[in-house]
Amino acid sequence: MSPLFGAVFLWLLAAILWWSGWREDSTEGFPHWGVGVFLSLWPMAVLINIPLTSSIAVNGAWIWTTVFVLVLSWRLPPSRRGTSISAGMLVGSVYVLLNRLAFYPSGFSHYFAPWGTAILLGLISSLLLRNVWEQVLTLSVGLYLSAGIGMLFQTSLGGVPVLRGAEWVEGWWIALLSARLWSAAVRTLANTGRRWAFKMGEKRGGQRS
Repeated sequence: MSPLFGAVFLWLLAAILWWSGWREDSTEGFPHWGVGVFLSLWPMAVLINIPLTSSIAVNGAWIWTTVFVLVLSWRLPPSRRGTSISAGMLVGSVYVLLNRLAFYPSGFSHYFAPWGTAILLGLISSLLLRNVWEQVLTLSVGLYLSAGIGMLFQTSLGGVPVLRGAEWVEGWWIALLSARLWSAAVRTLANTGRRWAFKMGEKRGGQRS
C-alpha cells in the first residue's frame, strides 16, 4: 500500500478520534480550533506537490505538518519545549538505531516492519511524557532527526539525498496514534486500579465496623 494512502487513512482515524472525545484530553498548550484547522486542511495539502528542485518535489502534507509542529513548538512554554526536544532527540536516536540494525545481515527487517518502528517510537514518547502536545513535539523531533541522518547517510555514500515525505508523514501518524493509544490505555488501567483499591478499602472498612 502506498505510504501516502496509508497516511490518509490514519488521518481519517485521528480526525474521528479527535472529534469524538480525544480533544477533551488536551486542555492546554494548543487551542482546539487550531487542531481543527490542521485536520481540516491536511487532506487538501496531500493533493499538492511543491517542487524543491527540477527533479525533487515534496508533498504538501509534509510541509503542512511541519508548519503545525513549528506553531506547536512556539506555543509551548520554554521549559516544556526544551524537555520535549531533548526527549525527541533521544527517541530519534533510538529510531535511527533500530532502522540501521534492521538492514544488517543478521537484522530483523524480515520480522519488524517499518510501521513497527513507528509504533515503538510512539510508545517511548508516551512513556517519557504525558501531555499530548509534548508527545507530538517529541515524536516529530525524533522523526525529523531520523530523516536528516538518513539524508546525510545517503550523501556520504555518494548518492543524492532524498526526503521521503510520504513515508515520513505515514510514520508520524502511526507514532502519534500509538502514543495516544498507549496513554489512554495507561490512564484506563490507573483509573481501574484506583476504583478497585477504593472498593477494597470500603469492604475492609465495613468488615471492621
